Amino acid sequence: MGIIQIPETSLKKFKKNFDQIIEEGNLAEGNWNEKLNQFIVNYTSAKNSITFASNGSGILSILLLLKRYRGYENIFIQSNTMYGVKTIALTSGLNFSGFVKCDLNSLMPNIKQLKEFVMKLDNPTKSIFLLSHIGGIINPDIEEISDLCKSRGIALVEDCAHSLGSKLNGKHSGNFGIAGVYSLYATKAVPAGEGGIAITNDDELADMLRKFNIYDRFDQKQDIGVNFRISEIQALFSYCVCEQTENIIANKQKIAKKYMDACNKKEIKYINQEINGHRGNYYKFILISDKSVDEEFYNIQIRTSPVYDYALGDDDEKIISRHICLPIWYNLKNDIINDVITSITN
Repeated sequence: MGIIQIPETSLKKFKKNFDQIIEEGNLAEGNWNEKLNQFIVNYTSAKNSITFASNGSGILSILLLLKRYRGYENIFIQSNTMYGVKTIALTSGLNFSGFVKCDLNSLMPNIKQLKEFVMKLDNPTKSIFLLSHIGGIINPDIEEISDLCKSRGIALVEDCAHSLGSKLNGKHSGNFGIAGVYSLYATKAVPAGEGGIAITNDDELADMLRKFNIYDRFDQKQDIGVNFRISEIQALFSYCVCEQTENIIANKQKIAKKYMDACNKKEIKYINQEINGHRGNYYKFILISDKSVDEEFYNIQIRTSPVYDYALGDDDEKIISRHICLPIWYNLKNDIINDVITSITN
């Protein structure tokens, strides 16, 4: 089906600057990490950015700090998310409170589902909600979710692995809660192989995250920490790819437009990432079935992995069997796009 493509502009810039890193011998904790952080701050309008080895290591660091220094004791997540989100939650040592149900229309929890879950919590003010944005768009109810969490004293942490470049009403993901973490993993919407980037508007938390990554070996006041940093070479490559985020999204929007036109002709339901204030990054192009995918989409055989084919908690709306994903990534070959469209329209 093809491989993930990196913009040629990114590759040229990486090659041009790689030799300088080697010649200077500054392979860690150098200028490219700082340049990447500054780019993300400027791009997302967040106050702080901190690079990590992965999305997961960034999230884990946030959870450990909130537990140690802010007194949070419990955590809950949504039922439709990656299994790794559950393992991160448990690895943190926080008490696990369960799963929020999800809505088929977005594959994420809506405000009603969250309210029903929160009503059953024994101590919301000691709880963290680790929310995952799914498929390339921000949770449609995130503004109400953020308000609810603030009113109940719940710390909202955003898993933004799918949503670098995604916006709702002009606001980037990661800016709705106390912090958010993007993923630059090889298959993500903006792929740089590995890496994660945490953003936060909480200056104290940002300072703790920076110290966490260096064991606080200079001030020696923070008593938890580990090395989750990225090398200068990875920071350079990540910077070169992230700098092309808008180009990558624009390329995928053109592919999505072709898919949307084909789906509209056949009255096939899909998650539209460009309505109601959304600007998605098209990490996934998701079709929704009113029946089951085997019954409605049997003729569409060119697919990518669903999000997800398992449920961590209750799946009342049968999300795992009622959606499929079409291939959509930067510079996807026209023959694949045309084959997909043919399978939709036939």
